[in-house]
This record gives sequence, C-alpha cells and structure tokens, in this order.
Amino acid sequence: MRIVRIKSGGSESAAIEISSGFVRLDVLNEEKRTAWPEDFEELVFGDEGAALARWYEAGGETLLENISRRFVVPREKAEITGGPSNVGGEGQRNFG
Repeated sequence: MRIVRIKSGGSESAAIEISSGFVRLDVLNEEKRTAWPEDFEELVFGDEGAALARWYEAGGETLLENISRRFVVPREKAEITGGPSNVGGEGQRNFG
C-alpha cells in the first residue's frame, strides 16, 4: 500500500494509490463512514498508518479497487506534493 499526499480540487489530503489513480482519505472517510486521519503527516507519523495498512490487507484493497470511479482522482488530475524528507521521496511511505 502506498500512501501519498496529493493536491486535487484545490485542497490537499492523504491518499491511497490504487491501479486507476488515488482515493483521498477525506473522500474515503465520507463515503465509507471511516475516520482515518486525512493529514499526511498525522497518518504517517502517528499510529494510524499501521492500522490503515492492516485494514487495507484485510479487504480494504479490494474495496478501494472496486470503489466508484467518481471517488477516484486520476493520476493526471493529482499533484503529488512533497512530504517530510525522512518519510521518503515525494511524500511517500510504504506500509505493509
């Protein structure tokens, strides 16, 4: 699972990369009534990143890959913004 911070639609949010683009966590939270941190740094540096990885491995990946296209930000419409350099290049960190 790859978590990045993206800018789309004029705002930034942590997002999970899927095969067709990105699912922003603010959109995932609203659509699936979850409460994942939407701030990239909070997610990566807090305890929730590991919990999100467990959720993803326990069925979240399938849910995200099958989520309605209207909730997916295509790669060409997303700008990956830089995160803290100690997290990894381009604001990315791999969990799991």
